[in-house]
Amino acid sequence: MSAAHYQLDNLVVIVDRNGLQITGRTEEVMRLEPLEEKFRAFGYAVRRVNGNNIAELVQIFDQLPFEPGKPNLILARTVKGKGVSFMEDVASWHHRVPTDAEFALAMAELSQAENLWLQR
Repeated sequence: MSAAHYQLDNLVVIVDRNGLQITGRTEEVMRLEPLEEKFRAFGYAVRRVNGNNIAELVQIFDQLPFEPGKPNLILARTVKGKGVSFMEDVASWHHRVPTDAEFALAMAELSQAENLWLQR
């Protein structure tokens, strides 16, 4: 509320909306929706983006400020653990520590994804 009151259009808030929390899916544990409308009610200019898409993130940052005199909120829809096959969309990775074998597999999968990205 303070950010809107003081017209902080140089403020950018990013909400990582992966739909999970430590004990399960957010909408089953503690509903958050309609999240966009809640932030608008507090005076934020809100934009949605695929938070796992770097090009979309860069594009959304180029649009700042979204509305003069309003703080900015980027609602980034993401997949928890994106890019690591056994971690994707699994709530337990909020608190688990990978084994050495899991860590090695995760690093291999991320390295492969990085190489594909660089070849683009």
